[in-house]
Amino acid sequence: MKRLVPIALTLVLALSSGCSLLHRKSKDAKPPELPPAAGVEAEFHDRWIAKRVHELLTGGTVATEEEAKRVAEAEFAKQFPLLNPSGKKAGR
Repeated sequence: MKRLVPIALTLVLALSSGCSLLHRKSKDAKPPELPPAAGVEAEFHDRWIAKRVHELLTGGTVATEEEAKRVAEAEFAKQFPLLNPSGKKAGR
């Protein structure tokens, strides 16, 4: 009986600690894939530019869409200098 108590306590601790020898992950289970950072940055860039072009045109700040896009691109580069929507590495 004295041997059974330590064995039972060890078993209880092993099973209750979250570290189970009986539970194994499936070999087929893969972590969910996240989109590449470059794709996320490009989408953010495109959406931000489109929104800003719309704001510039509706606010009457610029007359043409080309001019609004040029202004929006300059503002984006100034506001987010670390983002590179082209996906190319920035030269130092």
